[in-house]
Amino acid sequence: MKDILHKLSERENLTAQEMYSCMEDIVEGRATDAQIGAFIMGTRMKGETVEEIVGAVRFFRERATKVEVRDPHHLVDTAGTGGDMSGTFNVSTVTAFVLAGAGVKVAKHGNRSVSSRCGSADLLEYLGAKIDLSPHQVSILIEELGIGFMFAPLFHPAMKRVLGPRREVGIRSIFNLVGPLSNPAGAKRQLVGVFSDSFVEKVAHTLRELGAVRAVVVHGKDGTDEVSVCAPTLVAEVRQDGVYLYEFVPEEMGIKRYPPEYIKVTSVEESARTALSVLRGEVSPAYYMVLLNATFGLMVAGVTDDKKQAFQIAKESIHSGRAYEKLMKFIELTRKV
Repeated sequence: MKDILHKLSERENLTAQEMYSCMEDIVEGRATDAQIGAFIMGTRMKGETVEEIVGAVRFFRERATKVEVRDPHHLVDTAGTGGDMSGTFNVSTVTAFVLAGAGVKVAKHGNRSVSSRCGSADLLEYLGAKIDLSPHQVSILIEELGIGFMFAPLFHPAMKRVLGPRREVGIRSIFNLVGPLSNPAGAKRQLVGVFSDSFVEKVAHTLRELGAVRAVVVHGKDGTDEVSVCAPTLVAEVRQDGVYLYEFVPEEMGIKRYPPEYIKVTSVEESARTALSVLRGEVSPAYYMVLLNATFGLMVAGVTDDKKQAFQIAKESIHSGRAYEKLMKFIELTRKV
């Protein structure tokens, strides 16, 4: 570990294998809390490379408790890194149910809130769902309902070792990226929001290197780790033939921009009210933000490559009642499986 820290202090990049070995040392207790803290600070100050992120993600994917599904190549995850400090409602979770309502199989991977007002686990639990599901229970939900939820701490026991040092150091780090990229069901299609524009292209290339079938990585220029309804969004599309970087604006879908306070919440209760309002089809800035994210989610799923068509499919998922019905059935089934 000392050799790694020396390299980081000299701002030298690590190979994927060095990063993998470093994760191994940390998780297996061969690194002290002070060394873990120094590692977090060193990688953040230097700047994480694609190769380093690939090495870390490979390690945590291997150590994750697996969820067996029939076809991970058509499975979608919607996840954000968090850490954007924007205080928005839980967009990625609501988006997941819109995708499920459109017939997409979703393996939602998430956690409690760290920096936002409401994490996906907080929201689903508040709405009445049981979140501490076993791998077998999640598998049943995905196969029978079309959407399952994996509560990250239960599926990534290896992450426990870094919780204390991460909390004490208190800065965003490579570990913010690793979780959303380590889906326990092996989803090969991902819509990922990142906390900084500097990570959009890096995470896209990481996903391509790790074998994603299709992915979209986004960062709203208002600071959100989502496709924003308030500002332009930097987008990196991962396709089989490469990574394509561009800017997307709400006006492309005929939507005006809204002030950021229109999508902010101050509590889990408010986030839940917003989620239900959107899924019931009540038009609002939050509704439009979910539609924009679902548009890219449907493209990731391979439903269509046409944004305007995807937007209409997302609207139909909501206004037909299917998205709301998926949520209600999900809550019911989590308490029965």
